Amino acid sequence: MRRVNISGVAGDSLARQLIAHLILLLGAIFLLSPIILVVMSSSHTTLTLQQVGLQWGLGDHALQNYSAILNFEAGFTDQVTPLRMLANSLIVAIGVATLTTVLSLLTAYSIVFFRMKLAGLIFWLVLITLLFPLESRFVTSFQVTSTLGLINSHAGIILPTLAAALGTFFFRQFYLELSEELMEAATLDGAGPVRFLKDIILPLSVPRAGAIFVIAFMIGWNQYLWPLMISTDDSLYTLVRGIRLVGQESGPGMALIVITIFPPFMLLLIFQRWFFRTLSING
Repeated sequence: MRRVNISGVAGDSLARQLIAHLILLLGAIFLLSPIILVVMSSSHTTLTLQQVGLQWGLGDHALQNYSAILNFEAGFTDQVTPLRMLANSLIVAIGVATLTTVLSLLTAYSIVFFRMKLAGLIFWLVLITLLFPLESRFVTSFQVTSTLGLINSHAGIILPTLAAALGTFFFRQFYLELSEELMEAATLDGAGPVRFLKDIILPLSVPRAGAIFVIAFMIGWNQYLWPLMISTDDSLYTLVRGIRLVGQESGPGMALIVITIFPPFMLLLIFQRWFFRTLSING
C-alpha cells in the first residue's frame, strides 16, 4: 500500500500560499506607493519639497498646508476657490458618467434587440472610436463646440467626451448572453420596446451600469487638456487644473492632490461590488 507524505504536501501548500501572499503584498505596495508618497509629502513644507524632493515620512506641516488650500483664492476676480473647483469637477464628472452610461446602454439595446441589418456594422463603427481619443480630435471638437456656442460652459466640457465605446461594448456583450426566452415572453405579454427596456433590461443592467458609471466618472474627473482648451473663464476651473495653479511642488499643491484623489476613491468603494462583478468573467 502506497503511503502519502501528508506533512510534505501541507508544507508545500503553505509555502505556495506564503509566496502568493508575498507577491500580492509587493504588488499592492507598488501600486499604492505613489498615493502614499503624495499623502506623506502633503505634510511637509514647500521649501522641503523643493530642496529635498518628495518625502516618504510624515511631516509636521499638514495642518498649515490643508488650511492654506482650503482658503486658497486665485484668478482675476478671485473666483478660483477649492469649493468652486470641487463643484465644477463634480458637475463635469457626474455629467460625463451619467450621459455616457445612458447613451451606452441605449446604443447597445438598439443594436442587439432591434434586429437591424446593419447592426454589426454600426457596432464596429462605434467601436472604432476607441482608436480616436479626444486628444486626437481636439481641433474638430473645438470647431464644433465653438459653432454650437458652448465655449466656456460645462456642456462644452462634457459633450465631446461622451463618445465612449467601452460602455457600449460591455452592455452589448451582456445583452447577447441573455436568453431569447426573455424577449419572447415579453412579446407574448404585449410588452413593447419601451416597456421591455424599463421592466426587464434596466433592472438586469444595474450592476453593469454602476461599473460603467465609475469608469466614465474617472474619465470626466481626470480631464485636464480639454477643459484647459475649451474654457478661459476662471469660474470653470476644475480641481485637476487647479493643481498647476497652486503649484505641483508645493505643500498646498500636494494637499490639493490628496483632496482630488478622495472623491473618485470614495465612489469606487461604494460601487466596488458592481464594478468587480462586471469586470469578472462570470459577472
